[in-house]
Amino acid sequence: MKRESDLRIFVVALSLALVCSVVVSVTAVMLQPIQAKNATINRNRNVLIVCGEYNPDIPIEEAFKNIRTGFVKLGTDEFVESNDLADFYRNFQQISSSPESSVNVPENLPSIGYPTVPKRMPAYILQNENGQISKVVIMVYGKGLWSTLYGFLSVKSDGRTVQGLTFYQHGETPGLGGKVDNKEWKQQWNGKKLYGQSGAVRISVIKGDVDPTAEDVEFKVDGLSGATMTTNGVDNLIKFWVSDFAYGKFLKSLSSTRGK
Repeated sequence: MKRESDLRIFVVALSLALVCSVVVSVTAVMLQPIQAKNATINRNRNVLIVCGEYNPDIPIEEAFKNIRTGFVKLGTDEFVESNDLADFYRNFQQISSSPESSVNVPENLPSIGYPTVPKRMPAYILQNENGQISKVVIMVYGKGLWSTLYGFLSVKSDGRTVQGLTFYQHGETPGLGGKVDNKEWKQQWNGKKLYGQSGAVRISVIKGDVDPTAEDVEFKVDGLSGATMTTNGVDNLIKFWVSDFAYGKFLKSLSSTRGK
């Protein structure tokens, strides 16, 4: 009698486990399109926020109708329009590591914590009423202390002046590295210069606070207090992604392509 009871318990438990696994699997599959759509909306919202165009009263999809989206081939000024960047973000890990779709990172550049990056990276172009480029947004990413920081950098039409910086995904320590979400810190980026007169990358996130009387103040941003590794990570990833190896040539070409 005891053996039958044990068998019955095992059968019931196994049946319950199978039912639960089926329910979880089906639910996950059904939610994938919704999750993908929400992820796209979140990214697009951050694009609008970083370039100062976000209005909570205007639907994200409506606001994006006037934004040209596409890819920049790294190391060039080539921009290829595409209305669907979702596949890139969805398959980012594979794209950034596959030999067919990625390129090795030069050792002489600031480290972002990865040996390879995608050959093509997303870019968003905003135009004014006259059809001239008013600002662009590029994707940036790199290792912080505990996580990879994924964000967007907005640059004005001269190709060297920062409009804003924001990170839409990271896992840094709240109150320390998590200060990358601090509104006041992010506001410091507006107006900072990426390049010097020679075209060399000059922007830098320093340790401590920037001296407002310094001659090169337009190239410097305050470090994150108590978060040296995250500060170094942000400094490295910005310098890397605006270098000529990455988006640099595209950004520098903006001043001569405003009407395109």
